Amino acid sequence: MQKLFNAVLLDIVPVERGFIYACRETLPEGGEAAAFYNYNQEIDIFEKIPVRSYISAKLGENAVDIARSLGDFITCGVVNITNSTKAASYPDGTLKIIGSAGEILSESKVEYLENPACSPAPNGSDLWFVVPDSNAVINYSVKHNRIEFRIGSPKEKAFCHPTDISVYDNKLFICNAYSYKIRTIGLDNYNVADYCIFNEPILKYFRVKDIEYAVMQSGVYSL
Repeated sequence: MQKLFNAVLLDIVPVERGFIYACRETLPEGGEAAAFYNYNQEIDIFEKIPVRSYISAKLGENAVDIARSLGDFITCGVVNITNSTKAASYPDGTLKIIGSAGEILSESKVEYLENPACSPAPNGSDLWFVVPDSNAVINYSVKHNRIEFRIGSPKEKAFCHPTDISVYDNKLFICNAYSYKIRTIGLDNYNVADYCIFNEPILKYFRVKDIEYAVMQSGVYSL
């Protein structure tokens, strides 16, 4: 496990050769602003990039139109649902469905036990979310605008303030900030198991090719 950097992260997104991220930086005159960087894992280089490059890498085709429609394009997680639609999910549970031209097709709130769901992971035409304050993971039908399936609850111990979810190898990988664990759920049998245990809160996990990354409270690491 190797520490790559530490910053006040606003967003981090895997891309083909590494990842891009947005962070808060202090300006020379004392104010604060968002700054954007690209990390190329193939040559181990960090490079500051303009906001337009960040938008393009995060949002893909029609990125400028999508960013304009969203307004806040930094704090949301954005995933593809179909070839022509995307979903943007915010920490407060707001879910925006985006059309092929960058327009907002619908906006709703996704919650479980009145707590917001966030960090979308696509599964066919449905989405998986974590619900941090309900200690739960949910499967949500975009088409029917409802929760179809739920694992965990405030009274259960399978998850402990889950903050992020991703899908690899037909498994869900769930980061649990309060138990310092990444846990998995097999999508073929829904068995829950430990994947990694750390000594501090784990906030996000993702892979780029054969390299695994973890966003911890103390920084961003390659595993």
